[in-house]
Amino acid sequence: MDALAAATGAVDSVEARRRLSAPAVRAFSALAGQWKLSEREQLALLGDSVGRSTLYEWAKGMVRGTLNQDQLMRVSYLLGIYEGLQRLWHHAPAEADAWVRRHVADHPFHGRPPLAFMIHGGLPAMAETRAYIDGATGGPPSRG
Repeated sequence: MDALAAATGAVDSVEARRRLSAPAVRAFSALAGQWKLSEREQLALLGDSVGRSTLYEWAKGMVRGTLNQDQLMRVSYLLGIYEGLQRLWHHAPAEADAWVRRHVADHPFHGRPPLAFMIHGGLPAMAETRAYIDGATGGPPSRG
């Protein structure tokens, strides 16, 4: 999924989005399982353009069409957050997965769980959460 993170700036390219859509859907489905996201939570994180039937198809491994820019950005942020948490708690992956549901006192969460913060705040909150995790890990991982 390194290509997905590297393509964050190229999501306006139809070809890049077409190439990244299936891997992004597979990665999101795996992430949803790791974080034990309910259907409602998954739909809220993915935004208004993804419905229940699409989510059901994704869970079955079916990807039809190409993700739009918003969908790809959301998945990219979530995967970056997941990866950063795994780096922080590499010896305790269950703790990394549980973090999204913990109440976090730090800015920008102000006592709310990061998952609730991202659901309520959408894409900008996902970007803030990603920046928070990158700050805690010393930045995004090297892709060199």
